[in-house]
Amino acid sequence: MKPTLRSLMLAVLAMVSVSCLRDPASEASQSLVLKSDVQSIVVEADTPGSMEQERSVQLSCNRSWSAFFEPAVDWITLSVSESENIARTEETTVITMSFANNEDYTQERSTSLVVSTAEGRIKIPISQGKQVPYINLITPARVEDVACMEDVSVVRFQSNIQWKARIEEGATAQVSLDKSSGKYDGEIAVTFAENLDVDLSPEAVLILDGTESGLESIVKVYFKQGQAAPYIRWISEEQTYASSWAGSLDLEFKTNSNWTASIKDSPEGLSIAPASGTKDTHSLKLSFGDFYGLGTTRTATIELALSSGENASLNVTQQGNVLFLDFANGNQPFTTAIEEGTMVTNETEYTLSQDGTDYSFVFYAQGGYTYINKPEGQTCGVNFTPNDKNSWIKFPGVNGKKLVNVKVFMSNMSSSANKGFYLRVDSPTNTANQAQNWNFAPQGSWGAIAPKSPEAGKSYYLVGGNKSIIFSKLALEFE
Repeated sequence: MKPTLRSLMLAVLAMVSVSCLRDPASEASQSLVLKSDVQSIVVEADTPGSMEQERSVQLSCNRSWSAFFEPAVDWITLSVSESENIARTEETTVITMSFANNEDYTQERSTSLVVSTAEGRIKIPISQGKQVPYINLITPARVEDVACMEDVSVVRFQSNIQWKARIEEGATAQVSLDKSSGKYDGEIAVTFAENLDVDLSPEAVLILDGTESGLESIVKVYFKQGQAAPYIRWISEEQTYASSWAGSLDLEFKTNSNWTASIKDSPEGLSIAPASGTKDTHSLKLSFGDFYGLGTTRTATIELALSSGENASLNVTQQGNVLFLDFANGNQPFTTAIEEGTMVTNETEYTLSQDGTDYSFVFYAQGGYTYINKPEGQTCGVNFTPNDKNSWIKFPGVNGKKLVNVKVFMSNMSSSANKGFYLRVDSPTNTANQAQNWNFAPQGSWGAIAPKSPEAGKSYYLVGGNKSIIFSKLALEFE
C-alpha cells in the first residue's frame, strides 16, 4: 500500500536532519529500494555579494529513512518535499540543501549527506569551495576633481578579507588617511591638505593591500588635486604699536606667488622690509620712527600685491603718548615765539599747542639766568648755568594721564662729574618722593629720569643742579 502524506513525518525548513516513516507492514512485502539521483555534490566558491546557494537530491526509498550530515555541520540546512512515485514500490522525495557562504578564504570545507534505513544507507560526499579573496571598489578607481583647498575624498569598497591601506611613495599631494587597516567591507577618508601651488596639480595613489590574506594583487585608487588660484593673505591681525619711540613690528603673511609690499601714502617715519619676495610664508618688518603727539595716532596701511591682481591690506597704528619740545636751530614749538638769547630770571610761561590742545610750560631761574633758544655764542637749547641751583622747568599735568618718563637730549655739559636733574612733584622745592639722576647721559645722547610714583594729572618740575647743562630736546612720556 502506498504511504500517504499523513504517514510521512517530514522535517521542516532549516533543519540539519530529516526523516520519513513508513508503515512497517507494507515495508515487509517489498524489497529495499534506496537510491539517489546524484553521487556527489560540489558547490563552487561564492561570488562576491551572492545569496546562499542551493542544491537538491532526488531520493527514491521504500523504507523509513533519516538523512543527516556526517560529520555534523552548521553551514547546510535541509528541507524535503514529496514527489510522484517513480514505481509502485518506490517513493520519491526531494531533499533541498541550502549552503551558507563560505567566508574562509584559506580552505575548502566538506561533509557527507547520509540517508539511512534499517537495512542500509547511502552516503553522498559534499564539498564547498573556499572563498576567493577580493577587494572590490564601490567608488571610482580614479578621482581627478579633488579641490585645491583642503578636501576629503571617501573611498568605499567591499571585501571579505583583512586589508591594509597606505599612500604609495612619491605622492606630490599632502595626504592623510583616517584608517590604515581593517577587515571586510569598509570606507577610508582620504584628506588632502590645501594645495598652494599655482603651477602644480598634486597626485597621490591609495593602495588597498590584501596580499597577506591571499589576494593576488593590490588595489589602487588614483587621485589628482587641482591647481591653486593665486592668493595672498595676512596671518597677522590689525594691531596697535603702543610706543611713541622708534621700534618695529614683525608681520606675517602667506602667499603662493611672487609679491610686492608697500605702505600706502607712506607716512613719515615708517618703512617696511623686504619690499618683494617669492611664494611662501613670510615676515615683514615694519619700522617706526619716533612719533610725537599726545593722544594722537598714525596708521600705516601695508599693502601686499600679486602681479595677477590679488592684494591684501593690513592696518597698523602707532599710538602717540609724548609731548615733544625741540629747541634745535631755533625750532621751538610754543605759540608765543621765544626770541634768540632769551634769558629767564623769573617765572615765565610759554604755551605749547599740539593737536588742538594747549599745554603750559613755565621756565624759571633763581639767582642767575636760563637761556632759551639760541643765544649768540651758546649751544642751541635750554641752558641751566652753574649758579642756577634751582633753575627749573614746570611740566603741565594732563588729565587722566600719568607722566612716566622724562627724556632729555644733552647738547653740552662741563667735564665735571655728577651731571643731572631732580624730578619733583607739585613744587620745585618739594624733595619728598623726588627722583634724581646724577649719572646722566653723555653729551650728544638722550638721558632719562622717571617719577618715583606717577600720578595722573600731577605737575612735575625738572630742577637743575650745580653744574652747567644745556639740552636741546625734551620729551615727556605719558600713559
